[in-house]
Parts: sequence; C-alpha cells; structure tokens
Amino acid sequence: RPARPGQFVQPAPATADDAVSAMHAVSASATMPLLPRAFSIGGLRRDADGCALDIIYRVVGVATGWMAALRPGDPVTILGPLGQAFPQPPPAQQTLLIMGGVGMPPLLYFAEELHARKRSAIGFFGAQTGELIPLTLDPKTPAAPDATSATRCAAEFARYDVPLVISTDDGSCGFAGNVVQALAAYARHHELHAANACAYVCGPERMMQAAAGWCADAEITCYLCMERPMACGMGTCQSCIVTVRDENAASGTRYALCCTEGPVFAADRVVWDDAIL
Repeated sequence: RPARPGQFVQPAPATADDAVSAMHAVSASATMPLLPRAFSIGGLRRDADGCALDIIYRVVGVATGWMAALRPGDPVTILGPLGQAFPQPPPAQQTLLIMGGVGMPPLLYFAEELHARKRSAIGFFGAQTGELIPLTLDPKTPAAPDATSATRCAAEFARYDVPLVISTDDGSCGFAGNVVQALAAYARHHELHAANACAYVCGPERMMQAAAGWCADAEITCYLCMERPMACGMGTCQSCIVTVRDENAASGTRYALCCTEGPVFAADRVVWDDAIL
C-alpha cells in the first residue's frame, strides 16, 4: 500500500552475514539487537526505478550505529509501511506541526503532503540546545526570539512554504523555553483556537502530553504520533501498548497497539501514565 505521513518502517540487515559485517564496522564487540527498530518515514520519492525513503535519526546505540555505517549500495531490508497515518486537517483550518527533537521526521513528511494539497501549515520545533536541531538553518531569516512570529528559517520546511517557530531549552536558538511555551506565546498573538486550527504532534512523551493538554484547553483538535518499543510492528507480539479511553470497555479504558491502531492517535483518547514519563 502507498506510504503516508505518520507511518513507519523497520530497517534491518539483509542477511545474518550482513549483520555480522556491519557490526564489526561499528565495533568488533557489537551485536545487532534481536528486535528491529521502528523509524517514522521522513520523506518519500518515487521514480521509474522505485522509491527512496528518508529516515532521520540520532545515533544512540548499536542499531543506529549500524545505520550510520551504511554506505551507498549496501543491502538492507525494509518492512513497511506500517501503522496508521495522520488524518487530513479540516478544510480552511490552520495546521500546526508541533515537534520535539527527533519527533520531526513524520511532520516533515506531512508538510510535504500538505504542500502538495495546497494546505498551509506552521511548524513549532523544540530542542534542548541549538546543537541538537537537525535542520539547515538560514542565517538570513533567524528564528524569532519572542515566538510571536514564524519565519522560513529552515531549508527543509521552507521548501514546503512552512515557517517555523524554533525554541531551545537553553535559549541558544530562537525562543528560550520549551516548544509548548513557544506555541502558547505564538497563540496569544494569533488567536489560535478550535475554529481555526488543528494540531499534529510528535516528540518526547512528556512534551506530547503537554502539547495535548494545551490543545485541550484551547479546544483544538490534536493528533499524536506515539512511540513504543515494537518487536514485530504488525500486532503479533502485543507488546507496544498505549492506554486509550473506550466507552465500550467496562473500565472505560483499554490497551491499544501502537503499531497497528497507532502510532497516530487522537490526543483526547490517550490516557497518560505519569509513572513512565
């Protein structure tokens, strides 16, 4: 089936021999994790020879170390597209793309789709520090430090006519504060509310909870691209659970599988577990 923003793929070595060779390239003592890792699709291009996927990641362990060591022509297997995609925003509403850290890829892909549909969007990107912003920033259009306006400050989003409000926890780039604080500052100057906005969020879980809470207070429809460790990616292992509200369940809640019913969920359905945040 055709891939869409919000869905994910699972890359892995093509063969066991490839896995051994790749791990030695990373470290002589490294071993590839038994389970594959899920990565949101950050972009997709098709031509007569096939298609190319963009996977944007930060090297944090053996699996991402293997990916960083790949060279053009190295064989890999790709399982996907998996999961549910972002629903389209209602007509005539402003689309808010709210991103934290490595939560940027699915919303970059969504920006591409919205642009193709001639729909406008504004992005809000937050990171701990400017050094962790995975974007090509334009020094001629710097991020506004007061978060009252969005600028086309990042090449990756500017190509889709999406201006950004950038925030960093340490104030080293753009607004000094987290991305939800930047969103709130912007909203105070632009009267974002239920009648004119729809939000899409991906990033650390604590950030997504805060963004969902802000959207609930503003009565803005909000969708979250959730993340869970996934063993199979197809609903077989039943391990990637997200607690959701369900009026048909005796308790009023139930477990949903992030890999099949998600990873995109309506924010008002998610029950947050503060113990794991």
